[in-house]
Amino acid sequence: MDQGLAAVIAAGVAGAAGLLGVRVGRRTVRDQALVEHGQWLRGQRQEAYVQLLDVWDAAIRAFEAILEDPDHRREVARYEDEQRNIDGWGHLGDELFDEVEQISGPVNEALERVRLLGPESLEKAAMNLEDALLGLGGAMRAGTSDGTWPKHDVWAEMKRNATECRRDFFDLSRGVIRTAPDTRRRRLR
Repeated sequence: MDQGLAAVIAAGVAGAAGLLGVRVGRRTVRDQALVEHGQWLRGQRQEAYVQLLDVWDAAIRAFEAILEDPDHRREVARYEDEQRNIDGWGHLGDELFDEVEQISGPVNEALERVRLLGPESLEKAAMNLEDALLGLGGAMRAGTSDGTWPKHDVWAEMKRNATECRRDFFDLSRGVIRTAPDTRRRRLR
């Protein structure tokens, strides 16, 4: 074989090996990026789920503190005696509405973060928690037909529903966190 032909063949083999090396290098970088993103997302989800459960529990405690506050109950009773013939609660109802909104705010922010981070399997559980929170807020503002507050049967039913929704969310989020990442090759899009 002539030296020129050998040099051309050697250059062709070296070029093909170089292209193959670049392709393998790109795939390795892509795979590493997927692994790192998956680890980051898993950590973000774990933080979001724990934060949601923490603010949820704090909101339930805050709602119950309002319901059990004897001073608040006396104020409601006094106001109702004065306003027997007036429809609505006036300033007291506005204050209670503001308290419910203030308590619900951190929960709504945490729910939004969970919906942002996913996965889709947790979206329904997060929406159920959001509905339960609205139900609890409504139960906080509900009075009975004789004008007394709080309406304990409504609160008890909404709290049972909220407890079930929290348990469902906990179980699903635990499953997401405990599931090992998928190691199959995927393409970046």
